[in-house]
Amino acid sequence: MQHTARRSTVRTVTILILSCLTAFIALAGTSSPCIPWDVSTPIRWSMFQAIPPADAIHRNEAAAIHMTIRWHTGYSVRSNGSTWTGQITSVTVTNTMEPSLSWVVPGKADNRVLGHEQGHFDLNEVYRRKLEALLPCLQAQGATKEASIDALNAAIHQCAGEILAQLQAMQSRYDDETSHGNHSAEQARWESQIAAWLLQPISAP
Repeated sequence: MQHTARRSTVRTVTILILSCLTAFIALAGTSSPCIPWDVSTPIRWSMFQAIPPADAIHRNEAAAIHMTIRWHTGYSVRSNGSTWTGQITSVTVTNTMEPSLSWVVPGKADNRVLGHEQGHFDLNEVYRRKLEALLPCLQAQGATKEASIDALNAAIHQCAGEILAQLQAMQSRYDDETSHGNHSAEQARWESQIAAWLLQPISAP
């Protein structure tokens, strides 16, 4: 006998990337308008609408793009006699930037910095696609219906946590190896690599 649950599992994580600092992950809690990643709509400086911190002029970073990855999953639960199996049936993962939380230091809004920030957004999209590809593969078993749901929920959070940890590491590596966009050859190499990962996100480390 099969039981289908229409409940969605929702988990929201914000990844804030500073152009010259390591990325970090925090729980999202903002209702500001957001802009979804779109290959046909690259970011523009007009999207960086937040007021920079008071000491921004003395910092290394020229800008900060605020990005959020959100996911929603639907699942079904099936009885196999002595056990229950929960399985993912639908997945939606989004990657957005939030203009009201993104800023740029006055006088530093040039094309080099913007291109580097676009790279951060593109890298976020790689791991959005990777997460979207891996979540549907999940299933979990339990002695009861509730146990199988709990186990599936734990598997979802573990998978998402691992992918986001990979993303955080790659965002930091991107900054380090490109010297925050100042190393033109490395910036070009990373842009080429990110473009390849966008086509095959599972291949991203």
